[in-house]
Amino acid sequence: MQLTGTNKFARIVSYLFDGSVLALPILLAVCFYDPAGSIQAQIIPAFLVSYFFIAIIPYSFILYLYKTGRVSDLQIPKRKERLVPLLIINICVILGFIILLFLKSSALLKTVYLIYLLGLPLISIITVFYKISFHSSYITMFSLIYLMVFGKWAVVTLPLIPLVSWSRVRLKRHTFGQVLLGIAVISAVSLTIFTVNGFLWSGYWAVSEVKEFFKNTSLYFKPSLPFYGADNPLIVILIFTLFFILFYKRQNLFINNLYRFSEESPNTLKEQAVQLFH
Repeated sequence: MQLTGTNKFARIVSYLFDGSVLALPILLAVCFYDPAGSIQAQIIPAFLVSYFFIAIIPYSFILYLYKTGRVSDLQIPKRKERLVPLLIINICVILGFIILLFLKSSALLKTVYLIYLLGLPLISIITVFYKISFHSSYITMFSLIYLMVFGKWAVVTLPLIPLVSWSRVRLKRHTFGQVLLGIAVISAVSLTIFTVNGFLWSGYWAVSEVKEFFKNTSLYFKPSLPFYGADNPLIVILIFTLFFILFYKRQNLFINNLYRFSEESPNTLKEQAVQLFH
């Protein structure tokens, strides 16, 4: 693929928001950001174990496969090449969770680790039959977790979801359906686990803050977006995704028309010249 300016930007976005990169800011925020000041030193071993088994071991193995030529790209775009790396990643995540059970860690860290533990196998099973986007899954998980950690201030991470999704489609690594499925699957898994663990219904401060934020903003959006107003970040994800789809389709339509014009214009000029001299 010829790397135009847009493609270069899309590739940078893809690498910046890869799952291996996002694991560190996710775990740092979950383990060490605590407005109540109740963080204890025992959280450090839990953080190290989580990061080691979620990111260090799996992606070191992927790097080894890439260096030995067993996968063609670090981001493993070919679905057939994903099976062995995914098996190793899932084994690592399971082993890490078993060790984490014996360490002192916060309820939020265990909940986030459960999202990895249940979300990754589900996406891995889907990828056997359909090339679901891991990038859109990871960035959606990142945004939802940050909403739980930082409250309303993490709303600024929501536009990253359509941005990363756009980059994967732009690079022709995924289709719209594949990135949308990634968003939907990890959203369902994350919200289910947060609900089961009591974060969405127990008056958790971040959830209350985010709900209040969306209630307030709905007053401004209702005149132009009648369906807006649900105090749920998913509606914002859907809005951004809708704008992303419309923008991308309009961009493709323009490019296709431009290409068609460039293909037809020489013949048109030739016909005009023939008519002029005859």
